[in-house]
Amino acid sequence: MSAERPLCVLIAALGGQGGGVLLDWLVEAARHDGYPAQATSIAGVAQRTGATTYYVELFPEREPARDPVFSLFPSAGEVDLFATLEPTEAARAIELGYIGGDTTALTVRERIFSTAEKMLPGDGRLPAEPVLEALQRATKRTVIFDGKALAGETGRQLNAAMFGAIAATGVLPLSEDACRAAIKASGVAVEANLEGFAAGLEAAGAPEKAATADGTANLEYDPAPAALAARVNALPAPVQAMAGHGAARLVDYQDERYAGLYLNRLAGVVALESKDEAYPVSVAVAQRLAAWMAFEDVIRVAQLKTRPGRLARIRADLGAPEDTTLVVRDFLKPGREELEGLLPPWLARLMPKPKPGKLRKGLKLRVRTSTAGGWLMLRALAKLKFWRRRTARYGREQVAIEDWLVAVLAAAKHDPALALDTANLAVWARGYGDTRERGLDRLASVSGDFDKQLAADGPALGANVGAALSAAYKDPDGEQDHDQAEPTGR
Repeated sequence: MSAERPLCVLIAALGGQGGGVLLDWLVEAARHDGYPAQATSIAGVAQRTGATTYYVELFPEREPARDPVFSLFPSAGEVDLFATLEPTEAARAIELGYIGGDTTALTVRERIFSTAEKMLPGDGRLPAEPVLEALQRATKRTVIFDGKALAGETGRQLNAAMFGAIAATGVLPLSEDACRAAIKASGVAVEANLEGFAAGLEAAGAPEKAATADGTANLEYDPAPAALAARVNALPAPVQAMAGHGAARLVDYQDERYAGLYLNRLAGVVALESKDEAYPVSVAVAQRLAAWMAFEDVIRVAQLKTRPGRLARIRADLGAPEDTTLVVRDFLKPGREELEGLLPPWLARLMPKPKPGKLRKGLKLRVRTSTAGGWLMLRALAKLKFWRRRTARYGREQVAIEDWLVAVLAAAKHDPALALDTANLAVWARGYGDTRERGLDRLASVSGDFDKQLAADGPALGANVGAALSAAYKDPDGEQDHDQAEPTGR
């Protein structure tokens, strides 16, 4: 019995995720197995993070009596297999009607946040859970797996894992050998991509482990450091995940003693909120406090740029073969504030202040971190963690943090809603240079003498806090909220 129509595959990805390579693999595997196939990419924004869509039609008969007629575009309800490397892209496919009751869908859990989401102060993320739940309702079968676990830390690509998952569904009549041959024929990162293909085969073959979209699926919390685990576990259950993540971040940022200071500060807030089982103020403080205490100075930037495996990840993102020379240049422009912040307070006070209104120029640096010399230079800066507590910047930040915490504690004794808003005022501690200075000034103008303001006119203070919080979320300076301690596994 001959086939009546081609099998239709729709792939949604973002620029830089390798959707085009996945498309090529599918077509090459089909040709290797002798099946007629045609592929096209639908107009999208192919630069990094831009939405991209790819469409494949495969006729499931090796030698059809007549040449099959292929379409360049998918039809509503006719997609047999839908695969996406960004879960919210599934919403677009559902909205356009491409996904029907006979569709098999594959998706990862992890979000890649859009520029619009990142620009919003506070938490601008769109949740993936409603989309995943809608996808499960709309399809015959949905496989949801953890992309980060599949990609691993060895540089293998997620598109290769998705290729393996596609092969494992059995929707397409492609043999595993043909798929592996397609990867080998491309000649790019063959070993890593074969590993990813095998991981995808295994993941899609165990859907019972991956088919539910639970409420925390797209959040990646780092576990509490072993030395501090007992203290974190002693906190109320709603606070533990964020507190453990914050403590882990601060140990990496500075040391265990600094993370211990974080937990001491958090404990004071928890003690005043014991009547609320959800502990919303404590959770907010756990997030905001960890982010603020991990303020990004020159030392932190150097630390992040010399992470083990960074060059391997860049190579993997670019799809550059191992035998290709990789040149990485980091463009740095530390300003007066960043350089002055590294000095001890007494010496920082001796530095001449910039004239009002004068353009502040930074020190322009181009560092080739792919060379031993460039990497060692940044690594030497990263090793200055021991010096951080002696710097002027550290002292200023800690004073501002303590003033904010005093305000939060005072509000918690008076009104839980006001305490939550006051906790979230720490969103003003964001950005760099002038933006950060303005934000901290705005926060101080509201939280300064908080007890006196609260005693004099509580409603007026509440209105001021609300207005300041609203202004922060409107982001008047157009600056991204860089310093949130969101669970992204950075």
